Amino acid sequence: MSQAPDSSLSPRLSDAALLGALHGPAELVPISSSGQITLFAFLAGLPYSEVPSEKRKSVEVALHAGTALALALFPPREGTSGPKGLQGVVFRAAMLAPTAAAGLIARRMVRENLGTPMSVSAGLAAGSGVMILAESRCGSRTASEAGVGDALVMGTAQALALWPGVSRSAMSTSSARFLGFSPGSSARLARAGLVPTSLAASTLEVAALLKEGIRSDEIPPIAAGAATAFISAIVSRPLATRMEKSGRLWPWALLRLMVAGAAIRRIRSVRDDGVR
Repeated sequence: MSQAPDSSLSPRLSDAALLGALHGPAELVPISSSGQITLFAFLAGLPYSEVPSEKRKSVEVALHAGTALALALFPPREGTSGPKGLQGVVFRAAMLAPTAAAGLIARRMVRENLGTPMSVSAGLAAGSGVMILAESRCGSRTASEAGVGDALVMGTAQALALWPGVSRSAMSTSSARFLGFSPGSSARLARAGLVPTSLAASTLEVAALLKEGIRSDEIPPIAAGAATAFISAIVSRPLATRMEKSGRLWPWALLRLMVAGAAIRRIRSVRDDGVR
């Protein structure tokens, strides 16, 4: 049988920095940043994948906070061109509400039960199925036509991304396609809701982390992860622009399925080796 993770392990600074560099660009496209870093660490055999989940939490929070701050301070150069003015404020608030409510209710349950490589792989596959279905929908509605009802539907779909691997961007973009928005407008509306949702989630997690307390040995990997996530998100901003221009979902769905398949093969291999 395979051994349980060593409870004495802690995240290494080098692992946190590497995962931060991956997290920034992964947040800008519909592939699930949290799912990708989990599976990347697992597939690459990084010591990080053997660290107990409660000790990885501080680094994971740092990665999300660094990326969210970068997106808030340095949005994609061409902007999101979603609803403007008061309409835009109302749209973003309505889109945030279902996700925030779901996070407050289910955050602990999700963290305790849905962070394993197998559950993340399942989330990637499930999200890919939704994306492939949405790809066939090519409406004509523009981002400026989006209303509160659209935002609530997109926010509810986005809440499903509490399941690691599903992806907030994938669910909000796909739901916009089902609502009849054009491919480019769907991507722009998803981007419009990404920053407030990321900031709200990061604020909640940081507050919880500070309440629990941070050990001195956690500070270097936290700082390294947050810094590289911040920088990589800024550098990779053109990814968001390309996503909005093309509006295609199937290439990202295919990438997700390939990563999930590789992880499942690795899981089976590890289990077989443990049985021998």
